[in-house]
Amino acid sequence: MLDLKSVGMSKGMLYETIITTTNPDKTPNAAPIGVICKSLNEIVVYLHEGSHTIKNIKNNGEFLVNILKDPLIFVESTMGDLPTEDFIKYHDNYSIRDADAFVLAKVKDLKDVEREDQFGISRTSIVRANVKEIIINNECVEPLNRAIYGVLESLVYLSRKEIVSGKTEELYNMRMKEISRIVNKVGSAEHKQAVKKVMKAWDDE
Repeated sequence: MLDLKSVGMSKGMLYETIITTTNPDKTPNAAPIGVICKSLNEIVVYLHEGSHTIKNIKNNGEFLVNILKDPLIFVESTMGDLPTEDFIKYHDNYSIRDADAFVLAKVKDLKDVEREDQFGISRTSIVRANVKEIIINNECVEPLNRAIYGVLESLVYLSRKEIVSGKTEELYNMRMKEISRIVNKVGSAEHKQAVKKVMKAWDDE
């Protein structure tokens, strides 16, 4: 049975991954995308209209979710195209060469919707996909989730609260609120409980 627990994913959590797709000319495309673990064998992704990723997914009906921690891969795939040598061919798709693991996902449902957030109204594609294969290249697979880093960062600010004032304190207050928002959006119940305790301590001081 295919099980996303085998790559460290838990139901309801959002993970930072690199999604790879195949362009119409059969070349690889990579983009950093947050992936929601909907169940043990289903994922959901939200993609902005016009990206190569959503165009390729609509054309091909499948994609790979690459789990890795290499910061340069995230930077380079955000700012431009990864070089060909960073990919490995996998059937009709491409994986990231140094991925700790990757998941082959097959689209089961795709819906285009308009969404409004702090940046305005945008057209977004909601993609629900079933897990078809899981390939593990490294026995220590740990998908990235922003919540733990947010909790740690909030503790850094808390430890410095007594030595800051004025505009720096105002800045810290803004950052703490943003950290709390992110943790509550992408974290587990434990992450949310942790940041709640930090925020209480922050407000009590």
